[in-house]
Amino acid sequence: MAEAPSFEADVIDSISDSPVDPRCDAACKKVLSCKEFAAPILKYVCTEYEGMETSDIISLMEDGVISEIPLDPDAPQTKRTPVIEQSNSESSTLKSGTRFFDIRFNVKAPSEDGYIQLIINLEAQNASRPGYSILKRALYYCSRMISDQYGTVFTGSDYGKIRKVYSIWVCLHPNKAYTDTIARFSVKKEIIHGKTRLTLEEENKERKNYDLINMTIVGLKDFDSAAQSEHPLIRMLSLIFTQELTAGQKKELLENDYNIQMTENVEEAFEDMCDFSTGFYQDGLNKGVKQGRAEGIGIGRAEGIGIGRAEGIGIGRAEGIGIGRAEGIGIGRAEGKLEEQSNTIKKLLRQLDPSQISSLLEIPLDEVEKVKRSIAQN
Repeated sequence: MAEAPSFEADVIDSISDSPVDPRCDAACKKVLSCKEFAAPILKYVCTEYEGMETSDIISLMEDGVISEIPLDPDAPQTKRTPVIEQSNSESSTLKSGTRFFDIRFNVKAPSEDGYIQLIINLEAQNASRPGYSILKRALYYCSRMISDQYGTVFTGSDYGKIRKVYSIWVCLHPNKAYTDTIARFSVKKEIIHGKTRLTLEEENKERKNYDLINMTIVGLKDFDSAAQSEHPLIRMLSLIFTQELTAGQKKELLENDYNIQMTENVEEAFEDMCDFSTGFYQDGLNKGVKQGRAEGIGIGRAEGIGIGRAEGIGIGRAEGIGIGRAEGIGIGRAEGKLEEQSNTIKKLLRQLDPSQISSLLEIPLDEVEKVKRSIAQN
């Protein structure tokens, strides 16, 4: 009898059990493909760029950037392009189609001997629970990037030319264990018996021969608490992917607080992302349920809708809640909008003064001051 499949209970792959519109996934990848956002990720994840300015890192990304790279060895290779572009969504097997890296590109990195070449794979994890270990998937991606170098970077037995690879996973909705966390996994040396008699210079040279695979998990934080994160990359990425703010508000904060240049690619990516923002963090549905309770939906009561039960809501079905209809939850009603605006103001007060918030949200200053007073009273 064949064994039943067993899935890795890896805490990192607990992303979400809710279905995600693939267009949201595409929009998310499009944002990360902007060099203005990819460069800060390299700065804080790759040891080669520690202490460097993001503008200098961007300049190193100009050459040899790759897009549309098939993951499977038998798939046809597409042409190289001078910008990082979104790749096709992945499929499970060769029989059902070709798998693709989300984003993959070459980048130079400074070294003692001038510059070396790194290969970067950047993945946005915004899908439902995949049912496998993300670490194993990242390891597979790294292995593919290593093996792909044969015949292009080196031939024969010239293994000394193998380039270091990074697979970096930005998890938009990790579980509590990896929230507000950057975890790095790499190949390290372990002496089982005795000790090596290498000089420091020799140790560093040896390390370059085995420190070739790096997997990193970046677990973000909900926007309402991201301001308290001690890490600038977590704060920036959490701001980028929140649905609490409009595209214009995000762009203004990124320009002022993170010195991000709003290029044409960035502008377009933000507009696309905000069009499908319901896919990020699933916050909208949660807010709708809360608003619906206030309007007498009675979720969870005996006469209630019973979300998740066989006789339940059937969201999206004809007999369902009818989100957006007069008898429904009432998302977008005036009361809900006022509550949402108040919550947004509370979060922004942690970083901005009332006049800045008034200008950013285009609302009267006295409304901001009113929310500020309510916080002080509580």
